[in-house]
Amino acid sequence: QTLSLYHRMATMNKPAYAAIKEYSPNNPTLIFVASRRQTRLTAFDLISYAAGDENPRSFLGCSDDYIESVAESIQDESLRHTITYGIGLHHAGLSSNDRDIVERLFLGGEIQVLVATATLAWGVNLPARFVIVKGTEYFDAKTSRYVDYPLTDVLQMIGRAGRPGFDTEGKALVMVEESKKSFYKRFLYLPFPVESCLEERMCENLNAEIAIGTINSIGEAVAYLSWTFYARRVAANPSFYGAAASKDEDVQEFLLSVVQETTQKLKNHGCVEIDKTDDEIDNALQPTILGKTASNYYLQYRTPKQMLVGVKEARRLMMGCIEESNEPLPKPRTGLMPFERSTRLDELSVAWILYALSSTHEFDELPVRHNEEHLNAELAEKVMWGADTSSLLKGGLGSNARQAEISLDVMADPHTKCFLLLQAYLEHAKMPISDYVNDAKTVVDQIPRLLSAMQFIALQETTAAGSFELACQFSRVRQILSTRTMVDETPWTQLAGVTLKGLRQMEKNAKSKKMTMPSLREVRMMPRDEAARQLRSLLAGKQSGMNADLLDSIYSLPLMTIGNIQVSQHVEKVTGTINGIVSLELIINEDSRRKKQHGDPMNLALVLGTPQRRTLLSYQSIGIGRNGTVKKSVNISFDWNTANANGGEDGGVVILRLLLSDVRGLDAEIAIPLR
Repeated sequence: QTLSLYHRMATMNKPAYAAIKEYSPNNPTLIFVASRRQTRLTAFDLISYAAGDENPRSFLGCSDDYIESVAESIQDESLRHTITYGIGLHHAGLSSNDRDIVERLFLGGEIQVLVATATLAWGVNLPARFVIVKGTEYFDAKTSRYVDYPLTDVLQMIGRAGRPGFDTEGKALVMVEESKKSFYKRFLYLPFPVESCLEERMCENLNAEIAIGTINSIGEAVAYLSWTFYARRVAANPSFYGAAASKDEDVQEFLLSVVQETTQKLKNHGCVEIDKTDDEIDNALQPTILGKTASNYYLQYRTPKQMLVGVKEARRLMMGCIEESNEPLPKPRTGLMPFERSTRLDELSVAWILYALSSTHEFDELPVRHNEEHLNAELAEKVMWGADTSSLLKGGLGSNARQAEISLDVMADPHTKCFLLLQAYLEHAKMPISDYVNDAKTVVDQIPRLLSAMQFIALQETTAAGSFELACQFSRVRQILSTRTMVDETPWTQLAGVTLKGLRQMEKNAKSKKMTMPSLREVRMMPRDEAARQLRSLLAGKQSGMNADLLDSIYSLPLMTIGNIQVSQHVEKVTGTINGIVSLELIINEDSRRKKQHGDPMNLALVLGTPQRRTLLSYQSIGIGRNGTVKKSVNISFDWNTANANGGEDGGVVILRLLLSDVRGLDAEIAIPLR
């Protein structure tokens, strides 16, 4: 089926070119195709046919010099090529800047043809005189086969032709198999009812309303649905939805059954709790942490339960690794110390968290195209952890953690591809084909939201052993993603201009001068003049400009110090609960001599936990600016009894960690005595 579809798509290109020449030789034309790859292949064929007519730039509506200057600002290589021939590409894999350029050129008439994926039909308003729907099938990742577009999508595509206010006429060409020709003729020329799609997302919709308190019982859920378009269509077309008849009592009975089935699914996946009563219609619905997570972070209702499993396993793995390595904690009254982990613990936990996120239902529809299972197998050989974490869990590290062989069925799984793309992104690995670049962008864009959702779930289970360590590790994962460096790389590599080759030379220079290669944090803590001398020594033979740039990069990073630490406790009169409070003054310094830095503020996590059992006491996240020195007074509340029970000997301590979200190598921790 796949081969025949590719063949059909290829054979449609010449008729499409002929149709443009016949029906819209000098007016804008939109061509809708099924995939990002097809946008490129179609555009390349159109250029070839135009070249065969000895007029390769027949679709260009501006000067060659102008379009060449525009092409220089385009990031996508394929688009940069096709745009110079008057043919644009439009799909979700392009950067926003590239899409803006294409839309502007098409609307202005500088390019005549735009080849786009079907999502454009519902998105940006780009009308045309002529529309070609090149095939009515697309790849459905859920079923791993090609299926027909919904008729509403086809109508939306051809509706782009001759939009009122933009043009006085429009023409459309729908290319289909001969066997489907009569079907499309019938439904494109006859009125077609619009049905509700709410049923496809009924669980997510009701869960969101329960989570925010709009719906509190089965009866309220039925009443809520009664006012939706879904209920109107059930009454108008009962057989389509499975209702007995269109009478009010039949519709209400059907809606009740839908609510019962949906809430049971939500209960099975931990999103709601159902308090049963004598009358089922009065059963109370209570949101859970998992339900609120799905609502707050726009997840499928089945995803939070998967994340909860991942959280529990991550805690277990981290605690097992800590017990094996017997990692030391800072001693009381020694001040703020670097927070460092063993490579084994860091790699194991980061890999597991990314693997758990890749395995969620959010990536069920990540496309694995024809023969991409072989490309995935090749990519698995190049990246650090391979297709999964199984060998890493057995004690391997880095490339040694890869499995010897994994079946092609596993390589054809979208979640396997997702995990591989994440590793390739972090390692700056070369992608097998350009489609993987776009797929990686799709994956990476979703990870911060999913990571926040998983962290939200993890922070609810504060009493579990290892909850403190896991809470800290979410910041570690953010650092890895933000800097695009792997856990076994030195933090020096996150600085602009620092390469592995240059770093090895710095280490060589340090060794030759019988110096110890300083850590990034050690250099950042030095007075600027002393750091400059240190760098000049390490960069022997390099230009002074590089020394100045590197120094400024280092001092643009935030350095955190704390002072005036006090611990107190008070008793809640109503509940009798003993609350502890750590009060401190937080100082954040950025000493860059560049122009003021702009952009979103960084986040600093203040994580408080116990040395025994590593339980989480408190988690705070604060935004910090990117310029100058900032002082903040911080109060951290925690449960005194939990801290006291797990604080250790000599009156006990709590561990406070300061973790940045965007920078590696500057995290710190301190042991604070409770008494």
